[in-house]
Amino acid sequence: MMRPVRKTLRLLENPEEGLNEKDQLRQQIEYLFTIGQQIEKNCEGKNEPWVKEWTENLWIFVSQFTPIGAKQLKKLYSKALSKRTTASPTEQLPRSSKKRKR
Repeated sequence: MMRPVRKTLRLLENPEEGLNEKDQLRQQIEYLFTIGQQIEKNCEGKNEPWVKEWTENLWIFVSQFTPIGAKQLKKLYSKALSKRTTASPTEQLPRSSKKRKR
């Protein structure tokens, strides 16, 4: 379920060294955005009563990798999501560090 974002969870737990505070915050928000998308993907299209509880449990799991609580992480993700949707179309493109194979 959260295996596709396992590396992102590790990066959230141990941020890169040598970055200033602003860059670290931006990077952590990107990680949260990636993780939040995976959580939404897991619960997408399910109208069962346990989905809300399951979503909360997944955010609690993510909070184990950072000193921030689950509710605060969910709020940060919601803010990042709203900023991303109101941003210009060129800023909405995913920022991937992987190079494309040809």
